[in-house]
Amino acid sequence: MPVPPAAEVWTYLALPELRAVGRLPAGVERDDPLPLRPPHLFEPDRRLLLHRLARLPAVREPWLRAIHDRPARRLPH
Repeated sequence: MPVPPAAEVWTYLALPELRAVGRLPAGVERDDPLPLRPPHLFEPDRRLLLHRLARLPAVREPWLRAIHDRPARRLPH
């Protein structure tokens, strides 16, 4: 069952013009909390991704087949 992202995540992805860019001038302090960020980069579930790719007719395309056939990377814990 699909689950919608949190409002902060949706705003960050959907409305890039609302993102703050650059630094605050010297002597100016923020009065609002910094936006929430995940502690690591997003990485899809490999088994779910392969299952979904295998069901697509487009998986026969070379660029998509390369993603499907790529070995899983093991990240250090």
